[in-house]
Amino acid sequence: MENIPMYQHIKDILKEEIRQGKYRPGDRLPSSNELAVLFSTSRNTSVKALNELVMEGAASAVKGSGTIVNDLHSESGGGKSPVRKNCPDIGLLLADLDDLNHPYITRILHGISERGKTLPCSLRIFCIWNTSIREFAAQRHFDGLIVITELPETSILYLKQQDIPFVLLGNDIAGEDVAVVMNEAFSAMFEAMRHLVRLGHRRIGVLSGPSCKAVTTGGYLAYRQMLAELALVEDECFFKACDWGEESGYHAFKKLWNEGKRPTALIAFEDYMAYGAIRAAEEAGLAFPDSLSVIGYGNYPVKAGDVPLTTFDHHIEDLGRKSLELITEILKGKAPPDRKIYLRPQMIERGSCIKYPQKRKKEKK
Repeated sequence: MENIPMYQHIKDILKEEIRQGKYRPGDRLPSSNELAVLFSTSRNTSVKALNELVMEGAASAVKGSGTIVNDLHSESGGGKSPVRKNCPDIGLLLADLDDLNHPYITRILHGISERGKTLPCSLRIFCIWNTSIREFAAQRHFDGLIVITELPETSILYLKQQDIPFVLLGNDIAGEDVAVVMNEAFSAMFEAMRHLVRLGHRRIGVLSGPSCKAVTTGGYLAYRQMLAELALVEDECFFKACDWGEESGYHAFKKLWNEGKRPTALIAFEDYMAYGAIRAAEEAGLAFPDSLSVIGYGNYPVKAGDVPLTTFDHHIEDLGRKSLELITEILKGKAPPDRKIYLRPQMIERGSCIKYPQKRKKEKK
């Protein structure tokens, strides 16, 4: 018997059970946890099996419902379904089913779903976990694609070379003619740094997202511009790229603090990252916000102790709505020439930023 990978074995069994009618169109397949127990394997293996079924179009990942069996008999001859008149199939590309649990993804999908109620289109979620972009593109179970996950530049360019209509959500490639919907990194950085300087801060640190992200590149250029405009001393400030999430923010700030960085204010490109940095700062003996003012990004439901976080609302639902509008316009041949849409984030001032204490002059006796 051929020694096939376990994920392939699980996928083949599920496909056969779908073929035999055990799971009918609209039925929920066993969850990744249930499959892991059933086949005595890891959850990552069962996740990959489900993702493969989604990639092949046999099932769809539905937020809040799990992995649902598709009605393959409604399509002609397998492969990519024919484009229905004025009703294209739009694929929503994620990295993993676990992405559905992140508030950013949840709000993006909510925006897409709400706009989809008034646009003639069908929506299908695809996961590309541990699958090459070539394998994914070869399946082509969609007419247009909204890329929500963070793809490498080479993968994005491959989609372009294959003439696949797509929109990048929250990312861009410098110098390439690709459709984009994202926030302005420049305006948020300008406003955040000016706000902190007005409060008297001169030692300002920045924790950005991964270095491959366009928002990080744009944020860094804006940061450099602000250093000069506000006459800040470069050695007293820092800009550090790190992964998203609370733990990443925690470890990044802790490392920088141990290296001797002493900011009085911090800008984090994500609220969760900001919260992790605050935790590390308090462990280092800093009083928040008295000794460290913090600005986050995202306006997520995060609370740093009893102090509400000053943050930027980057209109996540609007990003989803605009991306769906743009991909449908592209499919109709009515997209604007530059095909790039930038939304301006809005700062929400709360209690995490305070005026930096000024040294009092000694009174003459």
